[in-house]
Amino acid sequence: MRTIAGGVIAVVLLGIYAWLIIAAACIALCTGTGCAAPAAFNAGMTQALGVVTGLVSALVIAELAITPAGAAPAARLLPPTTGPRGRLLLRWVTAIYLLVWLVAGLIAFVIGLLHPGALPALTHVGQAWFGIAIAAAYAWLGLKPGS
Repeated sequence: MRTIAGGVIAVVLLGIYAWLIIAAACIALCTGTGCAAPAAFNAGMTQALGVVTGLVSALVIAELAITPAGAAPAARLLPPTTGPRGRLLLRWVTAIYLLVWLVAGLIAFVIGLLHPGALPALTHVGQAWFGIAIAAAYAWLGLKPGS
């Protein structure tokens, strides 16, 4: 039950993260082009973007850091009696989670590079995500300094 509750919280946070990145990206892309920009990205959204990005990224890097090199992340959460259907579901959810995190972060990074002054919060999140993505890759691949 705790695993399911934790999973639901993680997925909800990921949804908020993706929504905030998409909203910020739309605003940043419309800045200076004369298109009908959606509602402004307010201070609350800016703060939420920073906090939720940190939470989602921390979960990704922590899970990848404790996952053996090349193994499926979060597989340790399943009891040994879990059938193939449960293992497949966990793999799909984990893969989709990581894919959404990667795509949303990459969007923030690229738009932040192309339009750095349009929405500074998005630029900062994109730059931070890039560093975290490198650290997550190192953690998952089991790379250590000097190896």
